[in-house]
Amino acid sequence: MRVWWIPSVFGLTVGTVLFATVYLIPIKADDIWWHLKTGQIILARLQLPMKNMYSFTAEHNVWMPQEWLSQVVFYVVYHWLGYRGLIFSGILLNAAACGFVYKLIIRYSKSPYVSAVITFLASLMILGQFSIKPYLFGNLFFIITLYMMEHNRMGGRMRPFGLFLLFAGWANFHGSFLMGLALIVIYLFASLTVFLRNKETKLDVLKPYFMDFILAVAGSMATPNHVFGLIFPVAYLQNAFANEVTYLTNLSEWRPAGLETPLGQMVFFYLLFCVFAVAGSGKAPKTLHIGLLVAFSVFAFSSIRNIPLLGMVATLVLARHLPLAFRRTWKIMVRKRKLVDMLESIHQRLVVVDMRSKTLVLPALSVLILVIMFSLPKSYGLSYSALGDVHELADLSRDYYPKSLMEYLREKNSKHRIFNHFNWGGAMIWALYPQFRVFIDQRSNCYPTDVFLDYFAVHHLKKGWLDVLNKWNIDMVAYPVDTQLSKALKKTSGWWVEYEDSQVVLFTRSLY
Repeated sequence: MRVWWIPSVFGLTVGTVLFATVYLIPIKADDIWWHLKTGQIILARLQLPMKNMYSFTAEHNVWMPQEWLSQVVFYVVYHWLGYRGLIFSGILLNAAACGFVYKLIIRYSKSPYVSAVITFLASLMILGQFSIKPYLFGNLFFIITLYMMEHNRMGGRMRPFGLFLLFAGWANFHGSFLMGLALIVIYLFASLTVFLRNKETKLDVLKPYFMDFILAVAGSMATPNHVFGLIFPVAYLQNAFANEVTYLTNLSEWRPAGLETPLGQMVFFYLLFCVFAVAGSGKAPKTLHIGLLVAFSVFAFSSIRNIPLLGMVATLVLARHLPLAFRRTWKIMVRKRKLVDMLESIHQRLVVVDMRSKTLVLPALSVLILVIMFSLPKSYGLSYSALGDVHELADLSRDYYPKSLMEYLREKNSKHRIFNHFNWGGAMIWALYPQFRVFIDQRSNCYPTDVFLDYFAVHHLKKGWLDVLNKWNIDMVAYPVDTQLSKALKKTSGWWVEYEDSQVVLFTRSLY
């Protein structure tokens, strides 16, 4: 018999993640702006843009908005519920991902308390770079896929249909569906290895994963771009890691997580903790789980974006070995056998109580409380706006959304060719398109290499940087105040400061 008033460990875990995300984890909205504008345009035109219409430097370049569905969802939420609704939706997506992590690992740990500890560790990896972006949908789809792979009979006869829909949705929400395909390939390869090593193993061991892969690929092509939607992210990855654009990866979420960085160190200690768990348990790890850990460790160190995926995958190793490591350590530290037996008995009783508790009561109550706090007007001291000091979406990304500059340019009726700071491209698209079009922005998959070379030639004041401005007929430059470019333009004849504040300076050619 379940007792609704007993809070389950799962509920406590998800509730803690919800509130910690709101008030302890820094939330960013760095490049949400061009996503919002794209969602707005898709709904207005009822078709996907196919050209780089936001830029005058690459207006004829093909642009394939892979994550168009997440952009539409974000815009609808922002349009109807405002910035607080958008932030809250991101919090719910992260909490849902952590909830699936807990449900995945309790199958191995058998202990709700150990599962909670592991989930909190994974949440640090998932929330370490929390930004309102389409990748939040990708993280949720990834953990669902991992859950389905670990439960290879989950869904029964409806499994093929469910997996197809999962990847069909994922491919339209975010390009990280490739990581889902890679995940299935690893499971397929592991089953193939088992088949080849054990001659008595039936071929049926390969069939489920092979069918999963075929259905996942088919679902991934259920997009407006069909097979090109499947190929395009692969081509983008190739370009992103090519030698000629490695300088771009250093400025984006594709940059590697080196050991000299805080994120790289977090990944390193997380992996080190996994090693200690395996060594302390005295139990041989599953080859498949070690393969997943190694593969996604490489992905994580190669790109910051993949750190959350490693956080989820590593929980499989921790769930199988950490409880045993705790038990062995506890027995070594506590010499009195009666005390150990008594504590283990108490633990088992608590597990039984947890099994009787209502799983979703506390998460639902936490969501209700947060809904009320997010709904309260800014003047109320308990409102999210007051407690978080967030009064508009731009407050989450002040360095990426120079509000005063956007307001100043919006009031100008004439059109100009502006050389803009890379980080401000998305903000200018949201606030100023179609009145102004950008030189460059964070959509690095729709600009040719020459545009990046020209941008960084000016940004780093390389030889001929003034010629680049002339080449593109630039008549205005919008840049942060304390950069080398701003200081150089103040000393360059033919340019004058039209607008300046503590954050930004806007230069105009004297001719105009």
